[in-house]
Amino acid sequence: MKKTELLLIALFLGASPFAASDTELAADIAFQAQDRIDKGYHLGTVIGVIDRNGPRYYGFGRLSLGGNAKPDKNSIFEIGSITKPISAALMAILDDSGDISLQAPAVDFMPVLSKSADPDGAISITDLLNHTSGFARNPLDIDTEDDHRFRNYSLDQFHQFLAGYKPKVKPGTYSYSNLGYMIIELVVEQSFETDFEILMQKQLFDPLKMSDSHFAVPNEKQSRLVTGFRKGAETDALNLGRYSSFGGLRSTAQDMLYFIGAQIGLYKTPVDAALKETQRIRLRQGKRVLALGWEVMERQESGKTLYFHRGGTNGFVSLAAFDLENQKGVIVLVNGRNWFSDLGFRILDSSYPLKEDLPSIVEN
Repeated sequence: MKKTELLLIALFLGASPFAASDTELAADIAFQAQDRIDKGYHLGTVIGVIDRNGPRYYGFGRLSLGGNAKPDKNSIFEIGSITKPISAALMAILDDSGDISLQAPAVDFMPVLSKSADPDGAISITDLLNHTSGFARNPLDIDTEDDHRFRNYSLDQFHQFLAGYKPKVKPGTYSYSNLGYMIIELVVEQSFETDFEILMQKQLFDPLKMSDSHFAVPNEKQSRLVTGFRKGAETDALNLGRYSSFGGLRSTAQDMLYFIGAQIGLYKTPVDAALKETQRIRLRQGKRVLALGWEVMERQESGKTLYFHRGGTNGFVSLAAFDLENQKGVIVLVNGRNWFSDLGFRILDSSYPLKEDLPSIVEN
């Protein structure tokens, strides 16, 4: 029996599709992961790597200031904007099933956009997912200095904002936008008359066996939540209110490697066609290259093409990345801030430079 067939059987029996590998992490990457903890940038880090040899996980530091437990593959982190390529994967699934076309005008689902934001119906679902709608980063009627600025932002407020909003950037031009994903979330919920997370669970998490990925973490899993960390202190858990599709997901290194392993074709899933669609290059604008929900880095130094997305909340940073050609992926989950993505890129491309000799920010 072929290896891919064995992996498929393992996946759908509910088991991990891979046996864990005991391959060691490169010494320079391990040193930098620990050094950034010692210098106060991070409190804890989990790095997960997956390739044809299976997954392996490397934990550093602590889950919280009040304990010494080290984070592992089952620790639940806020992953911030890595939620976006996962939401994009859901939309590709709905496109593949014929439920919501990626090319459909957004105004078909959200008529309020026709009043001012998009009177010509020029903005597609893909534009919302790929930050080419021309919309602002966030609604302009919120306090951008508040880390939990969406917790009390009602649906009525959002509709009122959209009714009078006129973008300053033309559609087709890249402009990073959480607002676009907020609209996507409403499109899905109105179309299916169900909660965004419920549909995500059914359409994506269940097929990929991502059993520890949640917008609202169940009570029985609360003990596995990692505490955020910034500037030497713990941070409050992120609260995005009802708008979670752009950055509200919590997940584990193990679940994220299920997602990345499916992206790079290490095992077969019912959503393979949709995942492949998310990898198609859709925009080249200057040095920026975009697939669907993924940024793409074309490395001149090595000739490698890396798909990736970074995430960040008040007390967490993260990187999901993969090399499709060489079937290798990485997840970096950190409770802390700054200096994290180079660890993952270095794993995928040995020519990618590590940031070294960082100054300590630990107060004596």
